[in-house]
Amino acid sequence: MFDTIKKPLRGPVRRAKRGWLMYSEFLRDYRRYRDSAAPVDDAVTPVVSGVNLEAQLTKDYHRVEKGLSLRRPKQPFGAAVEHRLSMLIPVAGAQQADAAYLRFAEDAKGALLTWNDGGAVDDDVSPPAIPAPLFGAVELDRFFATRHSVRDFDETRPVEPATIEEAVRLATYTPSVCNRQAGRVHAFSGAEDAARILAHQNGNAGFRDQVRSVLVVTVERGLFAGAAERNQRWIDGGLFAMTLVWALHGLGVSSCMLNWSMTNDRTDALRQAAGIPDSEDVICLIAIGYPPEAGFRVARSPRRPVSQVLTTHE
Repeated sequence: MFDTIKKPLRGPVRRAKRGWLMYSEFLRDYRRYRDSAAPVDDAVTPVVSGVNLEAQLTKDYHRVEKGLSLRRPKQPFGAAVEHRLSMLIPVAGAQQADAAYLRFAEDAKGALLTWNDGGAVDDDVSPPAIPAPLFGAVELDRFFATRHSVRDFDETRPVEPATIEEAVRLATYTPSVCNRQAGRVHAFSGAEDAARILAHQNGNAGFRDQVRSVLVVTVERGLFAGAAERNQRWIDGGLFAMTLVWALHGLGVSSCMLNWSMTNDRTDALRQAAGIPDSEDVICLIAIGYPPEAGFRVARSPRRPVSQVLTTHE
């Protein structure tokens, strides 16, 4: 009798437990974002501070830059932007007078007033540009086609700190929503430290002992605002991580991107082990290094045909 009762309940109970786990994870995600996110434009007041203040001023100074980069900017434009800049620039000056974003905001406010008053575009805020030279088709294909996820590293050749720094510098050119540049990188070098961080991720056990450098890519959650941007940090973080990997490839450094599809508890454990602030969300880990000069193997990873990826709408 008891067996006949238990068996029908087993599936629903299991589904209920899975459902509760998903709900609790989403709830923790919601609370973290709610407590960190910047206010939306029409809710901004002079009490905004810290990274939320940086987010708002960056959004607004970039709105001026974008507006003045149009072929035919409106004149006048940006009344609400000018109001917020006027309100928040003194606040930022009192909180962090040497912040770069404050100087950019001041420049943008001046450029907006100049445009609206006399119709002159500030060349510093919206500089003139010329088309970039194109790479040849062969060189471009070779660059993209020769980048592989490498799982076989030369333990005797660590990646130099200067090379990591240069790759991160190049990655700062990644496009981001309203130029907020939320991507962050935590770098760990040496066999012991690399293994300690990689132990928190479950896709590297087969080559962990060969890795001498690992990067943890994160995003600053407080640079995003309101419900509409709740997912934007994952988009910006993914773009940043990929640009970083392309930069490493261009510098001759091999890499393997390691996904971070983990629960909040696992993420908190990584934050503690890696010294990552609670305000940063983890995007992925990247194992980096140089492959053995004698040669190595990579996964075939066949590509989808373009016909499955591209849909042309006419």
